[in-house]
Amino acid sequence: MEFPPSRTADNIGQIKAFENHPEKLKEILRNIPNRSHFVILTHLCWAWGFQVFNLLLFLKKIDRYMRILVTGSAGKLGKVTVQELRNSGYTVVGADILASDTTDLILDIQDFQSVLAFTKGFDAIIHTAALHGRHVDLQYSRQSFVDTNITGTLNLLNACIKNQIRRFLFTSTTSIYGNALADDHEAVWVTEQLIARPRDIYDITKQACEELCRDFFEKEGMMTSIYRVGRFLPESENITLNHRLYRGLDERDGAAGLRLGLEYDFSSFEIFNLSSGSPFHLEDLIDIKTNPLPVIAKYYPEAIAIYQENNWSFPASIDRVYRCDKATEILGYNPKYTFTYLLNELGQG
Repeated sequence: MEFPPSRTADNIGQIKAFENHPEKLKEILRNIPNRSHFVILTHLCWAWGFQVFNLLLFLKKIDRYMRILVTGSAGKLGKVTVQELRNSGYTVVGADILASDTTDLILDIQDFQSVLAFTKGFDAIIHTAALHGRHVDLQYSRQSFVDTNITGTLNLLNACIKNQIRRFLFTSTTSIYGNALADDHEAVWVTEQLIARPRDIYDITKQACEELCRDFFEKEGMMTSIYRVGRFLPESENITLNHRLYRGLDERDGAAGLRLGLEYDFSSFEIFNLSSGSPFHLEDLIDIKTNPLPVIAKYYPEAIAIYQENNWSFPASIDRVYRCDKATEILGYNPKYTFTYLLNELGQG
């Protein structure tokens, strides 16, 4: 689509006029058909005496004025995501069926009319609300999973179309890889290229939601993206530390990953693993499956004494290695709360 020169001139004049009024600038930028047209704008800005650097600064400022809805705000990941975004300067509304200090709106995502009404005026939705794996253990019905996870997600996606919300971030799970994680001979190298093989209703509904997001990206032009998060259940220090070696995620890193996804302009549908990283390499996969201790000691010699002092046990076998290289390469994701961080923190404690 060609961008009319007269419209470009009007936009530049408006940007200059409202330089110190971020909310008005936001509306101007919203009306520009495509962010790529800023290439044209920047060249003309030079010619007309308006510095490109200032324009880009304004774009950065405007992004921070996005209104974000975070569902599942009473949950572990939702709560820290609300906090992460607020600390980064965003206007955030937390929504959940449960009250909490990060929940501003009580909302049942199964109720489409409520979802439609309460999502007006937002620029993006980060969807963390769901029934999880622990609800399988609590014997929630398959229908409950379908109603909350699939219908709830579809309601939000449809509301985005009705209310012209362009960005939708869906938190999925590394559990979706399911039976693909089973290998008797070596640990499984888990990248986004590994084909998901769901093994329970939780995994099944998450996979269905991912495909709904793909469909809305391809058919509706929404900027949907998927974040398969690693394990961050409440567990003992020893188990948490062990998991941080190969499959764990600190929810604060998860929230940072979601913020990075929010700030990225996607030209294609993308799925990302989010974990706390791992020191292991492809050549380690057989050894960590059968006898991981020597490999762990090679990368973390200091861990041996700390484990002994705390009467902790190393994993007897490591069956998978979650990789988040794609998120690092595309989004600049760099987990902070790694095995090393936790080892030092717990060891000092």
